[in-house]
Amino acid sequence: MSRKVTIIAIVLSVLIGTSMHFVHHVPFFNHFLGYIFPVKESVMAHMKMVFYPMLLLSLCLCIGHRDIKEFGAPILAGLAMMPLIVLAFFSYWVFVRHELMAIDAVIYVAAMFGAVLLARKWRNSPFVREKWMLWIVLAVVIIVLTGFLTYHAPDWLVFADLG
Repeated sequence: MSRKVTIIAIVLSVLIGTSMHFVHHVPFFNHFLGYIFPVKESVMAHMKMVFYPMLLLSLCLCIGHRDIKEFGAPILAGLAMMPLIVLAFFSYWVFVRHELMAIDAVIYVAAMFGAVLLARKWRNSPFVREKWMLWIVLAVVIIVLTGFLTYHAPDWLVFADLG
């Protein structure tokens, strides 16, 4: 990805992920949309807001370059940011015991920025490119898992409605 494409990817990923956060407020929101879009204010919601824009970036790179081997880097980068979101959130939550929208927004934007930059860095890695089928399977597993956990989450703080 060129520098220009990287900047565009960061901006669009942040905008898409942020807009995902508010879809559950629209009148036509239904159970099916909840499998993709966040349904409540939780750490899991922010993880979905990283994964799905990175999945979209993966698909755009594959289509734009006509190369299925482009799929893996954004998926892996998004997955790398997910535990960092959990760690960052609970690092401040331990002290204040509730979510703070401004801090959540900074964490989210930093995670998206980092994910796109990691995707750019890992894009030409032979390991990532050669294992493209594995990353597709992993993406499908994450889609199914996040969808299932949206409505059948264990009673863990990561899935709790903190809003």
